[in-house]
Amino acid sequence: MIILCSDYVGFEVIKYLVDSNEHISYLILNSSDKNNFNSKIINYYKRKFSDNQIYFEDILNDDDFLLDLEKQNIEFGILAWWPIILKGKILNITQRGWLNFHPSFLPFNRGKNPNFWCLVDETTCGVSLHFIDEGIDTGNIVAQRKFLTSWEDTGKTIYEKSLNTILELFKETFPKLKNDQLIETKQNPNEGSYHRSSEQTLISEIKLEENYKARDLLNLLRANTFLPHPPAYFYDNGKKYSVKIMITEEEK
Repeated sequence: MIILCSDYVGFEVIKYLVDSNEHISYLILNSSDKNNFNSKIINYYKRKFSDNQIYFEDILNDDDFLLDLEKQNIEFGILAWWPIILKGKILNITQRGWLNFHPSFLPFNRGKNPNFWCLVDETTCGVSLHFIDEGIDTGNIVAQRKFLTSWEDTGKTIYEKSLNTILELFKETFPKLKNDQLIETKQNPNEGSYHRSSEQTLISEIKLEENYKARDLLNLLRANTFLPHPPAYFYDNGKKYSVKIMITEEEK
């Protein structure tokens, strides 16, 4: 298999596979190194494999490398918290495709910031494993899991729940992936939702002269509560103010 991974989830996936004595033909990392997990990933990978099979994302644009991948007849690929959309020849480089980790309960909240939108849109919060296609998070679903939420949740807690839940789901699903026993469910392109990063920025400005339902405003504020990311904000008398919120359930 070939693994494209990053961040905490990528590290935990490599740790699980190495500890399980699974063979990884190639490891590809994201050079942005979000949260500084690349060194941890490399060190754990090298417990079992040599470093001459470790690359960064630029290699995916190298025709010679892609030609070599084709010759290897790699069975499947895994995108473990991979932040870059795969396009072109790489999509079909493996025999059975690419399994992707997506932190939403598809078909809802395809695209960016699902931890924000599941609160704002009040859609089901959860995670999905799916094979990719040429669209964005539109490929066939092979496993999903919902998780419970409450008014105390924020964009940050939803994100953290997504990390842990998707790792649990992957570890349960991997044996079926390995043995080609996954049942794929096709997504209906007319169902669910899709969001871009720019949408969150636009909706996060509170207009003081507009009317909001209390529920909608509270959802917007808590969805944006995720330091160090920017919170919701408003302007008044030429000054910009940020708004963070904490909701706590009271004991009866």
